[in-house]
Amino acid sequence: MKLDLNAAWDQAMRLIAANREMLLVLGGVFFFLPYVLFGLLVPMPDFASVAGPSGENTPALMAAMNGFLADYWWAILVLVLVQTAGAIAVMAVIGDPRRPTVRAAMSRGAAYLLPSVAAQVLTSLATALVLFVALLLGALAGSRTVAATLSVFSLPVIVWLMTRLSLSGAAIAIEQVANPLVALRRSWRLTSGNGARLVAFYLLLFAAFFVISQVLGLIVGVLTALPAAEVAHVLGALLSGLIYAALILLGYAVLASVHRQLARAERVSVPETARAD
Repeated sequence: MKLDLNAAWDQAMRLIAANREMLLVLGGVFFFLPYVLFGLLVPMPDFASVAGPSGENTPALMAAMNGFLADYWWAILVLVLVQTAGAIAVMAVIGDPRRPTVRAAMSRGAAYLLPSVAAQVLTSLATALVLFVALLLGALAGSRTVAATLSVFSLPVIVWLMTRLSLSGAAIAIEQVANPLVALRRSWRLTSGNGARLVAFYLLLFAAFFVISQVLGLIVGVLTALPAAEVAHVLGALLSGLIYAALILLGYAVLASVHRQLARAERVSVPETARAD
């Protein structure tokens, strides 16, 4: 079955509208507030200034990034865990036809947090393995040019692989699959035959989100340039948190909608296959 991208987008909008009250609560608890607190309490270095106008100061940039990670890894970890639980809760509310309550969705987010994290780690390892193989082949060829070329050509493979595994979180959240390997296989099966379409769809969404975030970021910059420094810092964190929460809720709604369409098509096709046999 070919995925209908327009139908997936329209359905995501309808699901958001039908569940807007619950999504406002979940978005505030799991995305807006954690993001704002992180922005206010964790001092973020100005990496652009460290790198220099043309990005020529790479050693200083790497040192600044490593120092930041060493000091605040725990805050990043807490943020990731909270938002992963939130992703499960949001997709459960949007994608589960049984329409769980906010409390039930939050409970599901806590219950399936570790399987979701494990699925993300396995996906990262799979993509890292592709890049490692490309670098290894380049090293065996004894040429930096070959290694760089293979690394570049490995990127489409990585994007395709991530796309095929992109519904593992939805499988965990909506179908309550507790085994991360089963969730990854489920995503692979659901996206079969639609890999290229989903890659194009995700890239288009990413480009749209990037443009929107940049435009809204400029507006936030203008608004926060007027008040005093401390007020501007708080105002910037609040506005950035709103933008971030809105975009990430939209992204998870799209994933839930894609999963819903492909899972429904799979259920419909089974009896037809049985009758044909």
